[in-house]
Amino acid sequence: MKKTNKLLHFYHSLSILKKFLFAPTIGLVLVLPFYIFAFFSMQDIKNSVQEFNSKLNPLQETAYNNILLLEKIANDINSAVTAKEAEWIETTEIHAQKMRKNLHTFFKSTYKKDAEDALVAFDVYYEKVKNISQKIIENENCYTSIEDDTKKIIADYDALYASLNNLKLKIKQEIAIRGNSLYEDTNFLLLNGNFIFIAWLILSVLIVFVVYRDIRYKINTIVEDSREIARGDVDFEKRLCIVSYDELGQIIRSINIFINKLHKSHQELSVAKKELEGLYVTDRLTNVYNRVKIDEIIEIELKKKKRYDHTFSAILIDVDYFKLVNDTYGHLIGDAILKEFAAILKENVRNTDYVGRWGGEEFIIICPQTNHNGALSLAEHLRSKIEESNFTTVGKKTASFGVAECGEKDDITSLIDNADKALYRAKKGGRNQVVCCNQL
Repeated sequence: MKKTNKLLHFYHSLSILKKFLFAPTIGLVLVLPFYIFAFFSMQDIKNSVQEFNSKLNPLQETAYNNILLLEKIANDINSAVTAKEAEWIETTEIHAQKMRKNLHTFFKSTYKKDAEDALVAFDVYYEKVKNISQKIIENENCYTSIEDDTKKIIADYDALYASLNNLKLKIKQEIAIRGNSLYEDTNFLLLNGNFIFIAWLILSVLIVFVVYRDIRYKINTIVEDSREIARGDVDFEKRLCIVSYDELGQIIRSINIFINKLHKSHQELSVAKKELEGLYVTDRLTNVYNRVKIDEIIEIELKKKKRYDHTFSAILIDVDYFKLVNDTYGHLIGDAILKEFAAILKENVRNTDYVGRWGGEEFIIICPQTNHNGALSLAEHLRSKIEESNFTTVGKKTASFGVAECGEKDDITSLIDNADKALYRAKKGGRNQVVCCNQL
């Protein structure tokens, strides 16, 4: 057993050329041309794999990164428009510069024309989306041509996304073609070698056959895993476990290193995606849902009501005399009050309720499967909790509440309008009270 293990270790430690030279020296003159051909062919294969790892894979990573950067820019600008913070738009310039730099890396490759087209499309889209976003913020989301401008942005975004995706697909196709070419070249080398080995003595044929089977298995494994990488179907828990110290062993180690790098990049992208999703739906100041997320929640509840007849209610809340806080103590204290106010709401609602910032000092609570009586009870509970609380610097504060239950014919606009009317009546009636639209 020990001798067998030593022999296997010795065999694995040999280069491919030396493994073939294991065959008896009889007939060396006949097989010498093949060995020369095999040597140079293996060098070509090695060079092809090195080119595959050093050029195509980085280009593919860059292509994927460009699409991610485009999504980051779009999300950041959406956040800026939602928050009405024009200066946030300029923060996207970092992503834009990185994306331009990435596209320039393609100029030295065969994808130069596609990269130039994508760069032109990106500059057009980026300049337009910045200007229109600025215009939307300055006009408070309301001006004559906002719908046309939005359609233009979407059209430019779709065209740019298609251009970047086309570049990614071309690289992916080339990787697949290179993999197939590598597979065909190695098969050509091995299969033609078999015809030469037939002339050898039985011992020579057996030795060559063993070497052939071993190399074929390794190459097939490498090619199949390369195809998985090209298709994007990489199993990050899987590694090539082939004992080999020859040229194929180097390729195997390179692929394992590459999978490790892909795994790390995938983890980083997953974390970044979760963070972006959180930023997209959360109000940065108060850490409750923003208006975009609340709109999505209301749409979902409307669909549930239509399908399952599950009622729900909305509560609009306004901090009483909040403008006086800003005028007297400054906006920093005002921000602190909003944070504390949001914390009180989050701590005192039910687990099934959704708390969001509707705008300025206004908050909203969506109460699934809750009629107006249940919503009134919750609103009154929150009103008393706010009244009992001591806020930073200003001490006591109160709030007014408007409650509306979703009716059979209500949509998101009518539901919010009913709650807003109830809130208006609460403020007009002396504030620090709860009014339901059914009471109007």
